[in-house]
Amino acid sequence: MRLGPTGAFLCALQRYATRLHSLSCINQRYSFMRLTLLVGFLSILCRPTLLVGQTLQGQVYHDSTASPVPFASVGVKGKAIGTVADAQGHFSFSDSPDLVATDSVVVTCVGYQPARLVVRQLRQQPITIRLRKQPQTLREVVVRHQQLKPQVLGRTGTSGIAHWGVNSIVADSTRRREKLGSEFGTFLTSSRNCYVDDFNVYVARNPFRQVRLRLLFYAVRDSRPAELLLPADIQLVLTEQQHGWISVDLRPYNLQLNKGQKIVVALQWLDAVGETASYDSFDVPAAFPTPLHLVYTRNKSQDQWKFYPGQPSLYLNVQSWR
Repeated sequence: MRLGPTGAFLCALQRYATRLHSLSCINQRYSFMRLTLLVGFLSILCRPTLLVGQTLQGQVYHDSTASPVPFASVGVKGKAIGTVADAQGHFSFSDSPDLVATDSVVVTCVGYQPARLVVRQLRQQPITIRLRKQPQTLREVVVRHQQLKPQVLGRTGTSGIAHWGVNSIVADSTRRREKLGSEFGTFLTSSRNCYVDDFNVYVARNPFRQVRLRLLFYAVRDSRPAELLLPADIQLVLTEQQHGWISVDLRPYNLQLNKGQKIVVALQWLDAVGETASYDSFDVPAAFPTPLHLVYTRNKSQDQWKFYPGQPSLYLNVQSWR
């Protein structure tokens, strides 16, 4: 169909308007992209940055005496991040992109009330944390029954394909520091009422000049370790590559278990001194797999529990009665 002058003009005007609209859309999209990039760039500039290699550190003191609390546990709630303070109460651990400013940091030590702070406080400056002594209830004087029967709770075997420990090679010292605060234990159940005489653990190898461990006894709630049963800070110090069966006398603590009571007996890694040029490791063996027994571990004091079908070489000597 042939258009007249007026129709041709209108068509040309419509095509011109379409081009202008297209150019306007392109400019709008380009302007939006520039605005998005600018906002993103400004958000990066304004975001609190995590310094590479930044260390979170502080010191743990007794609330009333102002003396250091040695070997207190420092952990980020629900995460495998934290450490253990040294003998002078000093602690330090590396910051992580997995941490946010509001993450809860819990500082604990046996016999003390927990202290809580947030990651933001540790990022600002080294911090002083004061722990208050846990109020102690008077323990009843235990009068032992006349007719007692010796009994063993746990595993007395010394072999196993699973192992708990850490190596001593110099090149792996970072991994050894990361081991601080880790826990390893097992569930035990008493078939009768009993008094606990001693704790025993088998150390297959020990390349260190000194190893420090903490012995922990947990009650069990909902099939998981819960509150501590003993308020005493019981530590094992192994010197000069000591290995074999290690025993701890528990009679002074008057620990009594009821028939059918389930507990967790655990060791926490606190410190190790000494390095070797070649690979060697501290090693507690465990039978694996053992469907009827469970081993539990966690990497730090506030980490999630993990469970495996195993039975470590540790046991309790008890005196039981009906």
